[in-house]
Amino acid sequence: MAAGTAEDSGSRGVQAYYGFAIKAVGYLVLLGVAWFSLRLYQVRTKVRQAGKVPGVFFIPHSFLFGHLGVITKLAIKLKSPPTLHGQMMPLLLARKYPEVMEAGVVYMDIWPISPPLFAVFRPDMMAQFTQDQSQPKHPFVVREMMPFTGAMDLASSEGQEWKVGRSMFNPGFSLKNLLSLVPAFVEEVMVFRRRLGELADKKETVKMENYTTDLTVDIIGRAVLGARIEAQKKPVKFMDAMVGQVAMLYFNNDLQKMLNPLIPIRHWILNRTFHNEMMPYIQATVRNYEKMEGPKTILALALKSYVTEVDASARGHIPPAFLNRVVNHIKMFLFAGHDTTATTLAYAYYELSRNPAKLARLRAELDDVLGTDPEQAAPRIAADPALLNQLPYTLGVVKETLRLWPVVGTVRNGSAGFTLLHPDTGIRYLTDGWVLFGCSKAAHVNPNFWSEPEAFLPERFTTRDERDPLHPVKNAFRPWEMGPRNCIGQELASLELRLVLALTVREFDMEPAFSESSESFQGEKAFQVQLKEMITAHPNEGMPMTIRRAGV
Repeated sequence: MAAGTAEDSGSRGVQAYYGFAIKAVGYLVLLGVAWFSLRLYQVRTKVRQAGKVPGVFFIPHSFLFGHLGVITKLAIKLKSPPTLHGQMMPLLLARKYPEVMEAGVVYMDIWPISPPLFAVFRPDMMAQFTQDQSQPKHPFVVREMMPFTGAMDLASSEGQEWKVGRSMFNPGFSLKNLLSLVPAFVEEVMVFRRRLGELADKKETVKMENYTTDLTVDIIGRAVLGARIEAQKKPVKFMDAMVGQVAMLYFNNDLQKMLNPLIPIRHWILNRTFHNEMMPYIQATVRNYEKMEGPKTILALALKSYVTEVDASARGHIPPAFLNRVVNHIKMFLFAGHDTTATTLAYAYYELSRNPAKLARLRAELDDVLGTDPEQAAPRIAADPALLNQLPYTLGVVKETLRLWPVVGTVRNGSAGFTLLHPDTGIRYLTDGWVLFGCSKAAHVNPNFWSEPEAFLPERFTTRDERDPLHPVKNAFRPWEMGPRNCIGQELASLELRLVLALTVREFDMEPAFSESSESFQGEKAFQVQLKEMITAHPNEGMPMTIRRAGV
């Protein structure tokens, strides 16, 4: 009897435990549903306030699903690939709704996938929150960058932190300083040129973006650290760690990432790896930056600026806390400096391949400025880097590629006291509760501001006649954004792209090599995709190409 009683007692205890657990889970579910319902009501109410402003065109909206239904139906109708980059959606909505195209703005309530998005692609309205009154970055950007850089980089920091960082790194990114580094860049481009020659001899089809990425890693390494990273020859540990971290950020709303309990641990490990790999370069610069003769790296000039303008007592002993902040800045420079430039270079080759008349004009300019022997171009540029400033059509090719294939827009925070004024209609658009998205992709092909917006016409950027229909409208070209928060590395990217084109396009023909089974969107196989491991837009399939020697 005693044993039976004990057994019954134990069984009742287990039942009581499971009953308690089930109730607890039930309460948590109810609490979650209540929170979600309250948040849904708050978001949708705020959204509909914006849509009630007289004159505002609001695409069909559901209180339960927001604009997700409309967006999903449009994606299905257009047969949008699941990998299509998100910056295309405002443009697709503008093409569907003439009212959106005319206004140059569109409210997109996609909560709970992300905060409600106010996409702006009218240049003079984009200027209102980037140039006239530079709005802060949206909190979700800061939150996402916390595990990557602690949000202590120029892309996500604010206030005094951003001002000090920008001031400190401006000298290194000046055109004058970058021109002094061109001979070092030439060495890296020559490695790239040899690789292209090997591919041409083997007649291989490759993912061009892989090769342009290796090159841009080597160039940004020379610019920032003054070191030969040799990414074109071997894996680079700190780059692998950095890219591994980017792949774990939540920008793509991947539930597998969000619910993975090991993500924070993995971030910590990769942060330590990057830090440990980077510190020898930084310490070497700390020891030698005052003794350096000749060209100065971006890091060396930043340290000099810090000692001169921020903390004179740090001369000879840079505080460790500051060096840790420098690591975060460098991580962002390395990421942004290689990723966006590599993508743009791949697209430049692509556009030139399908516009032979533009390629011929580009080659003619290079013959005129650098001589007809391509073998002499590298030593000539290394001896006189200012020659790169004498290539207006080459610069036009770079800018036109960036116009058609911008890799990212800007994300700012709306607020209760800030509205956007439509210059033509006088409508004031509410921004409180909205992410302000400066959509450069849609802005760059907006037919209200660009003549022949879908055509590849580098001549847009060589004409000086403002009456010419091709002449860019003020504020319309913004791949690097504008205003105080514009991209600090835009001069480096522009210089780098001109240099690479100058040393490669006369010797090689790049032919797109998408297969018949390759996915396409609206007839374009090189459409921009959203990779799970990257934030920015990239070419579909990494831009497969076959390289041939020119004239062969």
